[in-house]
Amino acid sequence: MTKKVFIAEQETLEEVNRKVDKLIDRLAPLDKPVYGMIIHEQTDLDPESRVEYIGANKDYKPMKMNMETHVMDQGGWAGWNWLKGVVPVMCDWDGGINYYLNPEDYSKKLDGTESDVSDIEYDGNAMVVYPLIYTCEYKQGTDRVVLFCENKINDDFLPIGFNVGGTVRPYMLGPMFYGSIDDQGRMRSIADQWSCLTASGNATDVTDASIGTLTKTAGITTEVQWQAIQKTSKNGLFFGGPLTNTLADILVMLAKSTNSQEAYGGGMSHSNVAGSYLTGAAGTKENHYNTKQNEVVDGGMFYGSNDNKSFNKIFHSIVLGSMMLWQRDPYMVMKGGRIKVSTDYTYDLTGENYLDTGIDFKPGNTNLHYYPSYHVVKGYGPVPDVSGKDKGSSSTGYCDATWANADGERVSLRFGDCNDGLNAGLWARSLSAAASYAWWGYAASLLLPAPAAA
Repeated sequence: MTKKVFIAEQETLEEVNRKVDKLIDRLAPLDKPVYGMIIHEQTDLDPESRVEYIGANKDYKPMKMNMETHVMDQGGWAGWNWLKGVVPVMCDWDGGINYYLNPEDYSKKLDGTESDVSDIEYDGNAMVVYPLIYTCEYKQGTDRVVLFCENKINDDFLPIGFNVGGTVRPYMLGPMFYGSIDDQGRMRSIADQWSCLTASGNATDVTDASIGTLTKTAGITTEVQWQAIQKTSKNGLFFGGPLTNTLADILVMLAKSTNSQEAYGGGMSHSNVAGSYLTGAAGTKENHYNTKQNEVVDGGMFYGSNDNKSFNKIFHSIVLGSMMLWQRDPYMVMKGGRIKVSTDYTYDLTGENYLDTGIDFKPGNTNLHYYPSYHVVKGYGPVPDVSGKDKGSSSTGYCDATWANADGERVSLRFGDCNDGLNAGLWARSLSAAASYAWWGYAASLLLPAPAAA
């Protein structure tokens, strides 16, 4: 793709910059700068030139992954306090931090002694700390403006992803590893375990103890996954919803690009695609559908590659970086084509207690499409603007596909799986399956909020 420099309409830029300058002036005494970007969603489809820096980072060099050495050049972002707070930990069942892992070697604690990152008997999980951050997001014409600050400046800055049942949490704990279900039926984030559905397959598979512990549960549906999460902790949540929207936008800002595979690596997005099979054959139950067992990936906070069949990681998480399995995200549902979302992790598969976004996927917006622009839903973040159907592609716009079936009730899936190839990524989403549907690629992972203050 030929690179170009995009020049926004001067009136739009001046208005946005005036707003940001006012925010920065108010923040100066607090030493908490505003970081942000403008995404020129409809006027520029080039994944890199469509993102413009504003705020404290307006002159920053973006992050850049070296796909050969797998090392991330953090550019101007290395000193960002929020990013420094994204660290790997071992936590208790309810989200209390027990100790910190060595960020360069998860097999070790910070003091150099052996960690429990691979110990399935450990009373807790291996998780990533995401510190509280406030987001101000709005549309300026056809542009989407996103601002971040560690302080709540005014009521336009919301704790998107950190509001759990009406209580704002100082941090959220995301999974380091794909969710696995242990022999007590609990959803876990522990290395060296098979992920939620890679061993069991779909509801018609027979039990075969020789290929993984999860085969004892046939047909792992959304509700079965929820039960496993709740058995881990009554505070447990699906890794999805507003937090994943906030993280996706932060990652766009860090790389100054809406092409997540180019920016952070292709993960395992092709491992069950012809030409990239891990075993030299199409995925079957016997070879775990060309997926891998959870494993520790060395190299710090990020690890990227372009062979498209290796575990990658983003923010210490192979779940964010690898695109091996769809992640069930019931905090977005579709009923009769209408999109409804949960802003505070309310769990309701009917969507009756969710916020109606006003987005309707029918008629004409079902099956696979690429949406280059997003609506902004207060308290939740971006949702696809279905009016932009097919204006993007796997290499333009957000570069990730959205699937939908407007009939009946559907539950969202995030990120894509190893069948998706270039269609997968941070912005990939499927709204094609019912909550009751079980398939080998429809997994789930654990999210824990910080314990609420007494």
